[in-house]
Amino acid sequence: MRLTRLSNISLAKAISLAALTAFAIAVAIGFLANSPTDATAFNADASSDDTQHVPIPAQYTALCSNGVAVPDPANNPGLVSDCAALFASKETLEGTDGNLNWSASRAIDDWDNVGRAHNGIVTANSRVSELWLYGDLNGTIPGELGNLSNLRGLHISADMTGEIPAELVNLSNLTVLNISYNDLTGEIPAELGNLANLKNLELSGNELTGEIPAELGNLANLGQLRLDYNGLAGAIPSELGNLANLKNLNLNNNELTGEIPAELGSLANLKNLILDYNGLTGEIPAELGNLANLEYLYLNNNKLTDAIPAQLGNLADLGDLRLHNNKLTGAIPAELGNLQSLDYLSLHDNQFTECIPRSLRDAKFEFALAEPIGVPFCATPTSAATPTPTATPAASNDVINRLIVDLADLREQVSVLATRVADIENRSDAAPPTPTATSVSVPGATPSPTPTSVPGASGGSACIERLADSTQVSGRWTTGCLSANSPDDGNAYYARFYTFTLVAASDVTITLTAAKPPYIYLLEGVGRDGNFLQGAGDSSRTSQTIAASLLAGSYTIEASTWNPNVTGDFTLTLDTGQ
Repeated sequence: MRLTRLSNISLAKAISLAALTAFAIAVAIGFLANSPTDATAFNADASSDDTQHVPIPAQYTALCSNGVAVPDPANNPGLVSDCAALFASKETLEGTDGNLNWSASRAIDDWDNVGRAHNGIVTANSRVSELWLYGDLNGTIPGELGNLSNLRGLHISADMTGEIPAELVNLSNLTVLNISYNDLTGEIPAELGNLANLKNLELSGNELTGEIPAELGNLANLGQLRLDYNGLAGAIPSELGNLANLKNLNLNNNELTGEIPAELGSLANLKNLILDYNGLTGEIPAELGNLANLEYLYLNNNKLTDAIPAQLGNLADLGDLRLHNNKLTGAIPAELGNLQSLDYLSLHDNQFTECIPRSLRDAKFEFALAEPIGVPFCATPTSAATPTPTATPAASNDVINRLIVDLADLREQVSVLATRVADIENRSDAAPPTPTATSVSVPGATPSPTPTSVPGASGGSACIERLADSTQVSGRWTTGCLSANSPDDGNAYYARFYTFTLVAASDVTITLTAAKPPYIYLLEGVGRDGNFLQGAGDSSRTSQTIAASLLAGSYTIEASTWNPNVTGDFTLTLDTGQ
């Protein structure tokens, strides 16, 4: 996802103050004369939508028709309508803080958090396309925002309360709806399932209740669905199995019950399936073994029963499998030893009774158990000895063979423990050995002014660097590293990329400081083209900060510039609060 910066357009003042005032009054009178009898504002697209828009008082249309807030208002009725809808929303959004700079005496292109660019281009007739509302806002989400019919991205992360307004279904062009980490209550409107262009739906970190609407299964273009950290109850709708383009499904830390739908095994593009910390019951569907692109599977802290399906051994790209704190029984499948990409496996606090297959011990990945499973590794099979007249009796041979195997196992376990203890003692910044810690860990990485390459990431070793936890790094923008998210307006925006991995959910603060205004992008995954999570920038500030609550996983920071063709030095700080 590409985040478009807010454009700063200087309006030439070609007329005197008196002429400007006369023009504003004339235009305002014209709009008022043509307003409906219920004193609502002009809305260019109201008649084309099935859901009724919230009426906009005509006074806001008059404010937006003064020739300052909207240039050439007579020829920009759509932008006048957008401006009026924002004016009508302003007081509700601000709550008691009143800190938005939206004003009739300021061009809409200079309003904080409002963007008009589409595909990186702003024209005279461009409508409002992006809205970012972060920080000290503490009101409710106004239904008037549903009048912004050309809006493509709505991002709200503040202290907003109340319910999600159903009027947002009017935003038929919306591709990103991210209203995470607020204090929203009530149910998820089923009408959101009508937003056919939606690619990213994030409602994480609120106090939403009720069931997950089955209508969300209609969002055929959806690539990310995050409903985690709420109070959602009921079953996971099987209709979510229709989301063929879905890559990330995060439903963890809710109160979901019932079985995991087998239909989720149809999500061929899925990379992350995060369902932990719920009350899910029944078996783990064998169909999950069809998810060939899956990298993270978190089913821990539920009430799942029966045996682990051997089909999970087909997940060749799986790097993290967490099944602990369930009621799983039976044998641990030896097929899990086929997972050569696996870095972390947790199975503790279940009810296994059989030994751990030696295929897990002999696998090439590090078999990292957060806690002991409670059963031993299976012994290595030994061939029967050929009796000879001078040989030790067979019974004695069996005893000796078993002792040899047990001694070899004991030596191996002692060696592994000694290595881990030595690693911890020799590394002051060593990552915790369990997933319960809150920290950033990149195995073997130390902060350095010399970038290290990231395998599989585009951009080359000169542009992408790994970070360790609680790191401050000094960098420099050069002409050799270009932004992957800045406007494609024919100019060069320089950037450097920094990756890090969280072994557990963490509150992360990222600060970027430079002599000239910088811009930060927080992306999901490793590489330049990860899924956009947050962005921060201001043309008048030389320091920008992002604060985010993130799940365990890999992330990338793009440290970029506000203005094109700007090189220079910068300082990036990553703090996990430890």
